[in-house]
Amino acid sequence: MPYKKVSCTFGELVVAWEDEAVVYLDFGHDMTRLRQYLHQDAYFEAALPGFLAAALASYEKGHPEALDGIPCRLQVTDFQRRVLTALRTIPFGQTASYGQLARMIGSEKAARAVGGALNRNPIALIYPCHRIIGATGKMTGFASGIAHKEALLAHELGENS
Repeated sequence: MPYKKVSCTFGELVVAWEDEAVVYLDFGHDMTRLRQYLHQDAYFEAALPGFLAAALASYEKGHPEALDGIPCRLQVTDFQRRVLTALRTIPFGQTASYGQLARMIGSEKAARAVGGALNRNPIALIYPCHRIIGATGKMTGFASGIAHKEALLAHELGENS
């Protein structure tokens, strides 16, 4: 499966795809998480397909809708799919708490489970888990580190363009 390390103004990405569908996207160039999702013998570095390069460049310029048309292949549980689907309804530049997201999926007492599902999000950015914050408004729980979360939210607010 091909993957590419990409540098953007808001951070570093690793993206993997198969048959024109994204199967993995994470922040940073640490390959540890990629190895959790893909067997090491199954991936190799390749040139980023044009449709992905164009979408990421457009997103970087402040056009969040550029990510909407990217096909994704999620290999997740039904609960995680519900969480990730609801996550995509949180608008660009806005945030919600884990509890709010739990209520969005009809499981108001599942804030911790929502956090666990987000921690295992294989396609970050397109499924924007960086928009989820703690109930007090504090930046919490981001598998790729709080610095990436803050950089993405700053990008979405036009603060680091």
